[in-house]
Amino acid sequence: MKLTLAALLTASLLGCASSPTIEDVKDVTISQPACCHAYSEFAWIPMSGDSIDFVVDEHSQIGDFAEGKSYFSGFVLPENVDRMRVDLKSWMRTSGVFAPKVLLLSPTFQVVESFELTDFDFKPSSLFQLNSYHKRFEMTQTATPYMVVYSPLEYREGQIEVPHPERIRAEELGLARPMVTDPVIQHQKFGSLELDLKPVALRSYRATDVPEVAVATPTATKSNSAPVATATTTATAVSVATPSSAKMLPESEAFYNSQIKAAVESNDLKKALTLMEEAKRAGSSTAETTFLELIKQ
Repeated sequence: MKLTLAALLTASLLGCASSPTIEDVKDVTISQPACCHAYSEFAWIPMSGDSIDFVVDEHSQIGDFAEGKSYFSGFVLPENVDRMRVDLKSWMRTSGVFAPKVLLLSPTFQVVESFELTDFDFKPSSLFQLNSYHKRFEMTQTATPYMVVYSPLEYREGQIEVPHPERIRAEELGLARPMVTDPVIQHQKFGSLELDLKPVALRSYRATDVPEVAVATPTATKSNSAPVATATTTATAVSVATPSSAKMLPESEAFYNSQIKAAVESNDLKKALTLMEEAKRAGSSTAETTFLELIKQ
C-alpha cells in the first residue's frame, strides 16, 4: 500500500511539473483616443541619415485606420532625395514583435501602395542581428513621399513560430534535424523597428533657388583706407541641398515637440535631450526652445 501511495504521489507531482504554465493574456487593445482621423493630420519624421532606429510605444501617435485604431509612426522623404530605397525591419524579441503593415502615400495623402504582413519576409538572426520581419521597397518624391507603419488588430492578435537556431544550422550543414522546439513569438501592439535608407537619386537645386545669406561688409578703420569693393556673384553650378539646410515641416515640428514633452514629463531627460538634438539636425527651429521651457517648469 505504501508503495502504491508513493507511486501515485510521484505521478501526481510529475503531472503537475509537466502541465503547461498558464500565460498572461497579452493586451493588444487600444483604449486611448486617436490623435488623427486623416493622413494629412499625421506628424512626419524626415528620413535623413543612413538608418533610423525607432520604437512604437505608448508615446507614439494613434491613428484611426480602416482596420481600427493602431499606434503608428509616419515618415517623409527629405527635400533633397528624389528616390529612396528603404529596408524596413521589425525586430523579434522574447517579449514580442510589432507585426507591420505599410502604407505609401502620395503628396496629397492618398494611398498609392500598401504592404501587408504576408509581403514581409522572415529574416533569421545573425551574429549581430535578431530575427526580424523584413521588407525592401522604394519611395519617390513625386509619387510616394509619405510612409506610415502600423499594425492592425488582426495582426496584433497573431503570432509567429520562429525556426530554432539549431534546426537552421542542421539544415545548412545537411545534418539530421535535431529534437528542438521552435519558439513562438507573440505579436504585440508595441515593438522596436529599424529603417535602412539608401538614396537612389538626389534632387538638385540651382543657386538662384537657394535662400540668400546676408554677408556683413567689413568697415574701414581709417579715413584714408581704400573703399571695400563688394560684388554679387551668381553661381552657375548646380548645388545639392543637405538635410540640415531644409526647413522642418510643421507636422514634424509638432511631433518632435510632443515626444520631447512626453519624455520630460516621464523624467527621461536623456531621451528628451536626444530627441531635441535629432530634431535640430533635421531642421527644427522650436525643439530646443520647447526643451528649455519644459525643464524650467
